[in-house]
Amino acid sequence: MGHASRRTILAGAFALACAAPAAAADKLVDPKKVFSYLDAYLKLPAAERSRFKINYYLHVGPQPLTAPVWLVEGAKRTPIPLRADGRVDRLPTLAQLDAAKLQFGVEEGTKLGCTVGIETSAAPAMEMDAREVASALIQAAAGVRKAAGIMAMAMPKLTQVSFPGAPSGEVVMADGKRAPMPLLKGVPSFKPLDFPTARTLRFPKAPVKTDMG
Repeated sequence: MGHASRRTILAGAFALACAAPAAAADKLVDPKKVFSYLDAYLKLPAAERSRFKINYYLHVGPQPLTAPVWLVEGAKRTPIPLRADGRVDRLPTLAQLDAAKLQFGVEEGTKLGCTVGIETSAAPAMEMDAREVASALIQAAAGVRKAAGIMAMAMPKLTQVSFPGAPSGEVVMADGKRAPMPLLKGVPSFKPLDFPTARTLRFPKAPVKTDMG
């Protein structure tokens, strides 16, 4: 489980808009309404989600959320850290999704937005192992199908990984030959089926994330 295109299911390059409600100053919100599909992801065996992760980005309009967010468990209130781009850096556990609540430090009536995407577990870098990226894509595709169950047939397939934040990319093959990475809406994107002998992915600038779609 971004600046890429958005559709309706768990995936980076076709991420979904979460059902984050308008928040009141002291209102407690069901985390499942914000972190859509997180329970399905966490129910996958750890070995079946080791190469990909699901990330959530909170925002108000087009701007990343900067207000504080807490996970409330009875009398205990734990801050949930957000990155500068609004990404949630500590997600609830499966047990917390069922028992805890979320609280947002925003003015009453603020409309919160949330997008969710699937990304590789490997950190974005100027040089990445193409085989590792391809393996992550294969595992994510299988995991999404399993998590979606009967809805899997209606879902778009994961076929490529995009690298927002990098102006361009290059694919280096096993024989040393090189090819420019195609651009998807201005973002370098790698489709393993198009480069079966790819060994390394190189960028002049490290991407900020790795969006699967």
